[in-house]
Amino acid sequence: WCGCLAGALHEDEYREKLAAAGFRDVEVEVTRVLAGPGAEGWPATGTAGGDVPLTDVTGRFASAFIRARKPA
Repeated sequence: WCGCLAGALHEDEYREKLAAAGFRDVEVEVTRVLAGPGAEGWPATGTAGGDVPLTDVTGRFASAFIRARKPA
């Protein structure tokens, strides 16, 4: 579990990039959703990215397994 969200993409943008690279049958399995202040492993106060209060990111970021197929 990592505290850095730099370079995070919206799921739709990620799917578009995979499709552009030739991948098909994309599946996104969310494994953990960021829960904001007080969540295990996160500080009770502070900011994400240096300028966004942690209370504003609750439920907006997630870890996921990404599966896709690239035809031969």
